[in-house]
Amino acid sequence: MMVFFAFLVVLGVVGFIFFARQSRREKAIDYLNGYSRSSQPKISNARHQLLDMKSLAGRSFLDRVKNKWFNLLGLLGKNALVKLIVFYAVQLVFAKFFNEYFIQTNYLYIVAITFPICSFFGYQWLNNKRQKEFEETFPVALNMLTSAVSAGESITQAISYVGDVLEGNVADEFRIMGKRLQLGESPEEVFRKSCVRFPYPTFFFFIITIQANMERGGQLKDIIQRLNSLMFNIRAIEKKKYALTSEARTSAKIVGAIPFIFLIMMRFLSPENFEYVMNDPQGRLLLYYMLASEVVGIGIIWGLMKSVR
Repeated sequence: MMVFFAFLVVLGVVGFIFFARQSRREKAIDYLNGYSRSSQPKISNARHQLLDMKSLAGRSFLDRVKNKWFNLLGLLGKNALVKLIVFYAVQLVFAKFFNEYFIQTNYLYIVAITFPICSFFGYQWLNNKRQKEFEETFPVALNMLTSAVSAGESITQAISYVGDVLEGNVADEFRIMGKRLQLGESPEEVFRKSCVRFPYPTFFFFIITIQANMERGGQLKDIIQRLNSLMFNIRAIEKKKYALTSEARTSAKIVGAIPFIFLIMMRFLSPENFEYVMNDPQGRLLLYYMLASEVVGIGIIWGLMKSVR
């Protein structure tokens, strides 16, 4: 019963986080679609296809699953499958240790609970790491692209130049885009694949700008400079927001970890009390109360920090 309750709690938390992220993604896409329709009411079919953010990101369930799988392999880098095997082997060892010393129930139940948890947080950690690298490198790539365009290079040559000079995941993506454009692949298909690997609103806006310039012309240099300035302002605001909420986030992590640290200490320092909390029907009420209060408290703090502007 306790394992089933814990599984429901974990499933609910993961589902809430997933649907919250999907809701923010839907709002961002709807905003870009609305902005494009209000700003450019008379556009060609190709331009309209580009501005359809659903076609850029791939909106069917199978498309999202396939995109996330290939993104995961890209995030892991070389020997991705070997790293995945090692990761899940460590997860199985941890589940066995956790079950023997704390839960003492069916091992398969613990594996069924820890597998989605480790997968979710591992993927989130890799994705956040890549997004942080993107936010640090992309403004540099925009500056280099602006310089190349100002020097008289075409857009395709400027993209290839950024990929050859810069380093990192952003440079690799620019290099791939440049090679595919030079080989004659359609810009819509090239940019659609790039948006799958970098599903960030800033990159979407950059792709829209590049595609519009390739199709209809325009002052690409001024637009990229404005985009770069906007990115720097956004990063400054984000840093200020994190600075204002740093104490609250640290306090939430400490308060959230204290009950679990106390349980671990009680397992070795006071086994009889640990057995009472984990196995006795009345003691489990304390455990359920702790888990429920932790979930509610962390959820409230998370919502308050997300509301900071």
